Amino acid sequence: MSGKGTILRTSSLKCSQEPTLAEYMESHDAIADIEGTRDPADDTRDPADDTRDAALPAVPTVSLGDFVVQRAIQQQLYFIAELAKNAHLGTWLAQFEGHEHLESNGRKPGAPGAPGTYSVAFGQLRKTPFTAYLSALGSAPTEVVQVEVSQPQRKLSARELQNPFLVKQAAERAAQKDFMDVPIVPWQLMSRLLTTAEVIADTWAFHLGELEAGDAVRAATDREPTKALPTEKMLRDLVLVEGGETAISWYTEDEPLPLHAMDHRACDRLVTLRALESLVDEVTALTPETAFDCGYLGLEAVADDDDDGDDIDARSREILVERRRKRRERRQASFAPIGDDEKPAVARVAALTFLQEYSAHWVPKLMKGDERSTLEKHALRPDPGMKERPRPKGAGADADAALEDLWAWMDASPYHIRGGELVTPALMAVRLRELRAVHAAEARRELREEILPELTRARITYTDYTEEDERSRLAQRKAEAEAELVWRIDRSMEGLNEG
Repeated sequence: MSGKGTILRTSSLKCSQEPTLAEYMESHDAIADIEGTRDPADDTRDPADDTRDAALPAVPTVSLGDFVVQRAIQQQLYFIAELAKNAHLGTWLAQFEGHEHLESNGRKPGAPGAPGTYSVAFGQLRKTPFTAYLSALGSAPTEVVQVEVSQPQRKLSARELQNPFLVKQAAERAAQKDFMDVPIVPWQLMSRLLTTAEVIADTWAFHLGELEAGDAVRAATDREPTKALPTEKMLRDLVLVEGGETAISWYTEDEPLPLHAMDHRACDRLVTLRALESLVDEVTALTPETAFDCGYLGLEAVADDDDDGDDIDARSREILVERRRKRRERRQASFAPIGDDEKPAVARVAALTFLQEYSAHWVPKLMKGDERSTLEKHALRPDPGMKERPRPKGAGADADAALEDLWAWMDASPYHIRGGELVTPALMAVRLRELRAVHAAEARRELREEILPELTRARITYTDYTEEDERSRLAQRKAEAEAELVWRIDRSMEGLNEG
């Protein structure tokens, strides 16, 4: 028995190279050096009254629960397509409440699409919040759909093929279309969907814990005045990750959900957006007394860390030093005349202006996400001087690319902004990573203490699952955890005895 479903396809995008924000700022800085400097007397605005520069960047709010259910629907559609049967269930689930856009945009009949063909953009659940969608699905009445049934055809022998009457009869029989009524029970489909959503929430919670620990270590390392060289353990771990030996593979016993890689990158994007919103709130709340205690704002512009050219002759060194002096003078001439009492307010406005430009560039990309797999990202080597090959205009991006763009500023500052010399974007990246670790912990708590209980409540309300079943499940999980703890203690004692 086979059913016909609707396959959605998207038109191909025209490819065009889109400069990063850092390249955009560098181009403006280069134009300022070529065309000359502005007249500082023209810049007499009061930073306290500059409402244009102080306009806050808008960071959309992403509901974690809605996104869990959205990905659970897509994962269920993947399972249905992978089994290559009961396609009518997939068609019904995609059409329920108008979620056809969650289907793969590259799936062929009889096979699921690649994980990247299932959109990872946020905010695609049309029935929100997710509890309303689950309530509508659990309360939906049983429907009967007609499914086309193909009867098995007997293959004609060579002698039968010579009989035109038998050949015609077989062709007529094959052309006949038979249909049968198949019931669709929404609460049964919801039970499978909730099982998938619970697995997703559990693995996401584990991944967010790993992200929190990794960001905390990375932020602490970036704040060290002297960076340590990679250790043998770090290099070995990188090789293991390339080979697939990751923490999530251990947690899932090498049986993760098919869409797990895209899901975990989406988790990184979600907490990055929340961290960016917190960073904007933090800069907005700065006062003249606390402006320069944040770490990424300074009283003076960062001095150029240039070497003296000890490996060249005296004449070349003299020319090099003179060029650097002129470049520094041109850049400093573009600085606005700011008094010490005005610097806190100017630095705050400059930081908000920079964050506004940064958010305008990266927030739409983070909301959409990068549909390429990790293998596709590294399949083609970029051209010399490029970080990556040109991407289609309007393409999404992952959190690593957004953080890399801030880190790429190094010791530079957004000099095109009034007071931008007081802002250090690279240190903003460190603070953003620290805030991301905080939001990763908060998202993990939200998954375990808010979303998972709501999924269990929906299962008890709309399926044949009972509270007694839930108590038995919790008791079994507790027993398994105690047994694993005893096993670990025994293993550690055996190691001590052997030592």
